[in-house]
Amino acid sequence: MIHSCTAEKLFLKAIWLLPALIIGALLAVQSEAREPLDAEGHYKKGIRLSQAKDWQSAAEEFQNAIKLNPQHALAHANLGVSLSQTGRHKDALLEFDEALRQGYDHAFLRYNRGVSFTRLRLLEEAEAEFELALKKNSRMSKAKYDLGIVYLLQDRQDKAREQVKYLYVKNQKLAKKLFEQIPGKYKVAEVNDGGMLRGRVTLTGPVPKPRSFHLINTPNIEFCSRISDGKGHRILRDFTVSENSGLKDTVIAIQGIKKGKPIPTKMQSFNIDRCHSDQYVIGVRNGENILLQNKDPIRHEIATYEINSASYVKQKSHKAIIRESSQIRSAFVSHETNEFLIQCNLHPFLQTRGFMVDNPYYAISDEEGNFTLEDVPPGTYDVLAWHPYIPTQKGTVTITEGKVSQINFVFNGADQRRKLYQDDIEGYRFNPWYDSKEKFYGGPRVDDPVEILQKF
Repeated sequence: MIHSCTAEKLFLKAIWLLPALIIGALLAVQSEAREPLDAEGHYKKGIRLSQAKDWQSAAEEFQNAIKLNPQHALAHANLGVSLSQTGRHKDALLEFDEALRQGYDHAFLRYNRGVSFTRLRLLEEAEAEFELALKKNSRMSKAKYDLGIVYLLQDRQDKAREQVKYLYVKNQKLAKKLFEQIPGKYKVAEVNDGGMLRGRVTLTGPVPKPRSFHLINTPNIEFCSRISDGKGHRILRDFTVSENSGLKDTVIAIQGIKKGKPIPTKMQSFNIDRCHSDQYVIGVRNGENILLQNKDPIRHEIATYEINSASYVKQKSHKAIIRESSQIRSAFVSHETNEFLIQCNLHPFLQTRGFMVDNPYYAISDEEGNFTLEDVPPGTYDVLAWHPYIPTQKGTVTITEGKVSQINFVFNGADQRRKLYQDDIEGYRFNPWYDSKEKFYGGPRVDDPVEILQKF
């Protein structure tokens, strides 16, 4: 439940008022009657003052216009806006009502009435006004946003989340702003009776070969070639398998935990060193910030993507990170997103892939495929094992108080899938380089061990 003082602060930050200019701009098409010159002069002066955000003076000019012409509906409407901007919401509602009585009804007027109703904590009336505004103009993103705020003040969080889904398509800035004010479904609580989950991820069958990216396709060859195979190829090991078949870089996530240990407060980082990310996979919560740190002496073009399926990949951000600098990116994505990708568009072998999680109970398998999760509340849960390029596996485990539970996952290398690289094209001329002892252009391939800084 949102306490009233918290709701007050939330609302004061959240509600957006419509500038008087927009209602005033409708004059030419909305009003057929020719107003007396003096009244119209006061009205136009009020509009100019509204544009300058001198709301008190604007209100006085609209009042002068109304004295000369009480039937000036737009003057009443804009007087309502000016009064609401100065905190006089009861008086503002009276002016809005008078504009309606005179026959002026518009989406913007309904929106502003909704704002004043919300300020006065008449939430049911505010909800009705915002819905009327949207019925008249379904593209009013601000009305959707403020309707979401009203739902929050009513403790109707699921309805507020519906507004986020709509806004995500229409206005992501407002969607993110509303999303950040909705309490998460996961709640922090003491776990005094927790258990432990351990397990191992292994890979059977053929071990997929590392990915190969030829540096002829990327800039900064002088720098990048020093950290290649010595022949102009940069290698990405997206399947790292130990001698006893342990699969590294698999996210293991427990599903359905509603409350438990705190979510880590330390910001996750994407560290770039010698065109390489220090983490190939991570767990990512929707809306969290990630710190990007570039330790290289060259610029990287870092883009982020949301991935909902093999066929849906959407770029979320794209911004250069200059040499030896840092910046922050948000992982705010659609509610349907399963994966989050951070990648350099100049050097595609520089990447980190994230699996979307909704609680802190996840782990990443180590070099031997092992993982451990502690302080897990007792219960029976589904557990997912996710690797970027092999179908996700699911198991079920029961956690018992004070005991260690076990779950293992076995993947088959024959099921590997790689869809996001141009190398996937059959016959791509750089694909077979690691299968052949011949150079691309003839003659035996001789690997110079001094130059080889990446090995298979």
